[in-house]
Amino acid sequence: MKYIYSFLLILSVFSIQAQRVLVIGIDGTRSDALTAAFTPNIDALIAEGVYSPDALNNDITSSGPGWSDILTGVRSNKHGVTDNSFAGSNYANYPTFLKRLETSAPELNTVSICQWAPINDYIVTNGADVVINVASGVGVKNETVDVISNSDPHAIFIHFDDVDYAGHSTGFSPLSPTYIAAIEEIDLLIGEIISALYSRVNYDAEDWAIILTPDHGGLGYSHGGISFEEQNVFFIASGPSIPTELIEKTLIDSLPAPVNCLGGVGTSQGFELTYQGDGGHVIIPNAVELNFGATTDFSIEFRVRTYTTPDVAMLGNKDWNSGLNPGFVFSFEYPNGPAWKVNIGDGSSRADANASVSIADGQWHTLSATFDRDGLMKLYTDGVFDVSTDISGVGNCDTWSGISLGADIFDSYAFSGTIAEVRIFHGILNAGTISNWSCASLDISHPNWASLKGYWKIDDVDSIGSGLTLTDYSYGGNDAAVEGGVWASASPIYEYDYTQTPRLEDVAVTAMTHMCLPIESGWYLDGVSWVAPCVPLTTCPEDVSQNGIIDIYDVLAILADYGCISNCTADVDGDGFVTTSDVLALLAMFGSYC
Repeated sequence: MKYIYSFLLILSVFSIQAQRVLVIGIDGTRSDALTAAFTPNIDALIAEGVYSPDALNNDITSSGPGWSDILTGVRSNKHGVTDNSFAGSNYANYPTFLKRLETSAPELNTVSICQWAPINDYIVTNGADVVINVASGVGVKNETVDVISNSDPHAIFIHFDDVDYAGHSTGFSPLSPTYIAAIEEIDLLIGEIISALYSRVNYDAEDWAIILTPDHGGLGYSHGGISFEEQNVFFIASGPSIPTELIEKTLIDSLPAPVNCLGGVGTSQGFELTYQGDGGHVIIPNAVELNFGATTDFSIEFRVRTYTTPDVAMLGNKDWNSGLNPGFVFSFEYPNGPAWKVNIGDGSSRADANASVSIADGQWHTLSATFDRDGLMKLYTDGVFDVSTDISGVGNCDTWSGISLGADIFDSYAFSGTIAEVRIFHGILNAGTISNWSCASLDISHPNWASLKGYWKIDDVDSIGSGLTLTDYSYGGNDAAVEGGVWASASPIYEYDYTQTPRLEDVAVTAMTHMCLPIESGWYLDGVSWVAPCVPLTTCPEDVSQNGIIDIYDVLAILADYGCISNCTADVDGDGFVTTSDVLALLAMFGSYC
């Protein structure tokens, strides 16, 4: 008996629970940017598991709600978090997957290491054995490697924030070198973590699943809206027991390229000057007639085509860092539309008119605004009056900086889309004229032709798709310099179905499924698992402690019952006694789930 007892004690010290999970969060990483970046370590994970470049955060694209979705397996209507204040959170009813693992099996070692402290401070709190906040991505890597190398973790969540920092500072775009470099740096750190994982003494006997996800994408310099660029993320679940699978969106329909009612924008070649939301703009040079002081009435019209409505500058003469700054700007209702708007300011006063119409459908629209300096600013969409607001309290709106298309005058708040047919008049266009000419190119028959101070058709592309100057067809002759955007032919519109691709809330459910934690219907989780469920044993008498796993608790129970000859709790083999044969039967199943 003493030999059996000694053997069981040794076994309990060196016991291995096979299933382990590492969830890696990479804040603010667009899926298309991951594809564009050089990420050999992440690519290796993709090659060994489930991968979707078409996953979505179709809940709220801010970090508080996003990481709550990821960690709890439910959406904001259940966990209650709608912004980064975490007000209204309901983690008591919808705890994290780490907390659920701890509740089900307290002997498991759970860890959360975060660069963005609110994840641990508000979401995880005391729901993991080890909770660490760090100040850098390198710090995340160092702490994770230490935990993996020097302890026995079963479930780890880690969070990197540097990609999100890069997006906010230089743009969330695969065309931003700084943004791409941040992704590539995280890949190197992940490589060191994976190397430490592979170096674990018991790695070959363990079954690790590595799950990667961002919380949101981004557009321009921000996120929080409903654009595809903000919602599209990736999902990876990789490991030796996870079959390789690519999960993609499916094509529903294909529509012809949008047609401009003014005819072929970009001459017969069909090219458009398209801004990609990564900076670079068109500068109309400063001119006396394009500055309107405090009293000059004026009207502006242009054609636009876009899919997104963030806080950007489509056209204007101001620094859009504040609506109080002198100047005017065509933008979208703060913070993420969907309606377009116009702002005008003088340095101390401002006026804003928010239209009621969304134009983010990829089709061409005409936007018109008239500025009666001692009366109303009026907005028209496709020739139809929409809204007005009093601007009589706004004074001098001059900046003497010219007019910028595709960004503000400092090349910030970059727009994503296409602009054409820009017209600037002195005086107020009446509603009938705006309606009649909303889909017609200007000529001398226009009733306000004599008041036309600037007219850029933006059709100045050559046969090879190049053009660095935009001709002013008015008498002003203020040709514009193309300092950003690309000339490209209009593309067909494709409609895709994303209903069968992963969501943020799938991460927690996938992690718990891999850990063989039964998902209870009473938890009311929204996510689904992208790994196969554990197959429970049909009978499991070895689970003496009835905690769902053959572990040290069963070892202690069989020791306590050893020698029993009647009504034996630990009679594993069913012969009515607790003997060596019961011990051997338990050892054969040690580490298995029931």
